[in-house]
Amino acid sequence: MNLRIFDTLADLHAAAARAIVQRAQAGARAFALSGGSTPKGLYALLGQSDELRALPILWVVVDERYVPIDHPDSNAGMIETTLFAGGMAPSHRFLRFRTELSDPAATARAFEDEWRSLGLETLDLVILGVGDDGHTASLFPGTPVLQVEDRIAAEVFVPRLNTWRVTITKPVIRAAKTRMVLAAGASKKPILEQVRAGADYPIAQVTRDAGETWWFLDRAAAPEG
Repeated sequence: MNLRIFDTLADLHAAAARAIVQRAQAGARAFALSGGSTPKGLYALLGQSDELRALPILWVVVDERYVPIDHPDSNAGMIETTLFAGGMAPSHRFLRFRTELSDPAATARAFEDEWRSLGLETLDLVILGVGDDGHTASLFPGTPVLQVEDRIAAEVFVPRLNTWRVTITKPVIRAAKTRMVLAAGASKKPILEQVRAGADYPIAQVTRDAGETWWFLDRAAAPEG
């Protein structure tokens, strides 16, 4: 693991923001953003960056709960209220899952069509989280989306949550130039210790032997040793 451990979540956010701005200044243009509570502070910092606002950036949503964008659980909605709180820069683009289509399969196809229309081939950086069950994005253990190798995005029904989701696929995450995994809190420590020991959870499948991956953790989440 390329591992960085921080005393506080605020320190983690500040360091991650610096790393992302530096990569953008060095030429990175396509950044994929996960939802959840952990990255909110990071996105708020990125939204305040004058350096980023001056660059032509494409922001891509990693995955989405199948809810309207104005729903409290919407990842795209959370990104809009943090990263774009002051308005989106004219040179920026935002690729999200269009759940207003009311059909998860159609939403995944529309995402793929827009991806191609933007001329996007590879993501420069993907920000990922990790669930207590080892999932990342909407790649949950035991779901058929883990076997999808020929699509950019796919719909997936998650029986444990009794809900549909849409997500970029495992090969897209693995093909990204860099992955940045953010995790905070003591509840994440057991799963991260298992991943470090070699457990084959989805978060391991998209990071292990997949090129450059950085793990940004607070002390509560950090594995022992």
